[in-house]
Amino acid sequence: MIIPQQLLLPQQTIAKLGAVRALVQTASLFGSRGVLVHGRSLVKSGKLAEILGASKQVRTWEHGGGEPTVEGVDALRAELKRDRPDWVAAVGGGSVIDLAKAAAGLVGAPETTAFYQRNPGAIPPATLPLIAAPATAGTGSEATVVSVLTNPAECFKQSIRHPTFMPKIVLLDPELLAGCPKETIAAAGLDAFIQAFESYTSKYATPFTRALSELALVRISQALLPLYQGDMSFAGEMLEASYITGLAFSHARLGVIHGLAHPLGARFNAAHGLTCACCLSAALAFNRTVIAQDVAYLKMRYNLDIEAHVQEWLSEMALENPFSGKRVNDLDTFVSEVLASGSTAANPRTVTAEDARQLLAEITLNV
Repeated sequence: MIIPQQLLLPQQTIAKLGAVRALVQTASLFGSRGVLVHGRSLVKSGKLAEILGASKQVRTWEHGGGEPTVEGVDALRAELKRDRPDWVAAVGGGSVIDLAKAAAGLVGAPETTAFYQRNPGAIPPATLPLIAAPATAGTGSEATVVSVLTNPAECFKQSIRHPTFMPKIVLLDPELLAGCPKETIAAAGLDAFIQAFESYTSKYATPFTRALSELALVRISQALLPLYQGDMSFAGEMLEASYITGLAFSHARLGVIHGLAHPLGARFNAAHGLTCACCLSAALAFNRTVIAQDVAYLKMRYNLDIEAHVQEWLSEMALENPFSGKRVNDLDTFVSEVLASGSTAANPRTVTAEDARQLLAEITLNV
C-alpha cells in the first residue's frame, strides 16, 4: 500500500507571502459572514486590522492564551450558534487552530466537548467550513483532522478527530511568523521535528507518508536554528515543513513520545514541543531495535543524527528538562492514559504498562 486507505487533504492550500491579507476575500467562497479566531499577538501586531480591512460581516473571537480547553471550545461553539456564520477562520498558533477546529466541527453537536473527548465515536460530521492560517511553524494542525484539547477539571489531555474536521483552505504566509517569540519558535519547531520523526517510524506509515516525513525532517533540520536566531528567510521553509509534517502524521499517527507528552503536559503545564524533546532520548533507546535501520538511513543519507540534533538545539536554545526531579502522583492513571493513546498504539514497538513506567522514570530522571 503506497497511500493511506483514506487520504484526507485540505481543499486548497495557498503558500504565499501576504496571503493572509486576502483571507476575507478567499473565504468568500463559502459566504460573506465569518468568525475569525485569533490570539492576542495578532491584535498587538496590527495584523488583525489588516486582515479585516473594511469588512463589516466578519466578527472576531480572541483566544486568551494557553492550551485549548474543552470549556473554551464550548464557549466558542455557543458564540457560533448565536452568530450562524458561513465560515470560521483561525489565524494563530496550534492552540488557536485546534480551538477553532473543534468549535467549528462540533457547532451543531448536541453534547459538550468533554463528552466527545471521552466518546470520540459519537462525533457527528462537521457542517461549518474552516480556514486555517498558522502563525507558528510547528504543530501542523492546519493540515490535520485532529484537535488536541485539555480538560483541566479532570487533568486530562486528549485529541478529538473526525474526517470532516480537515480545514477547507490553508494559508501559509511567512509574514505571520514575523515577531514570533524565540521560545515559541523553539517549542513549535521541536514539535514539528519530532512529529516528522515519529510519523516516519510509525507502524502505520506508508511510502506516501514516509516521503513527506523524510522531506520535513531534512528541511526542519536545516531551517529551525537559523529561524530561531532571527533569519526570517527561513520562515516559509519552516511553515511548509510543518504543514507537510501535519499531512504525514494525520495519516500515519505518531508514537510513544506523544503518548507520553500529552499526559505530561496536562500535569506540568510545559510547552508541548519541549515536552516531546525531553521524551526523545528515552523513546529512541526503547525503540532502537526496531528503528535502527531508519535511524542509520537518515544518518547515512543526510548526515542527520536525530538525537544529537535535538540535543544540540536544546543546548543552543538554552532549554532545560522541566520534568527533572518531578514525580507523577497518579502514576496508574498516567500509565493508563499513555497506553490508551492512539499515538502509543502507532509506536513501532509495543508499549506495556511497565515500559511506560520505565520511560517516565528516565524522562524525570527518577531512575
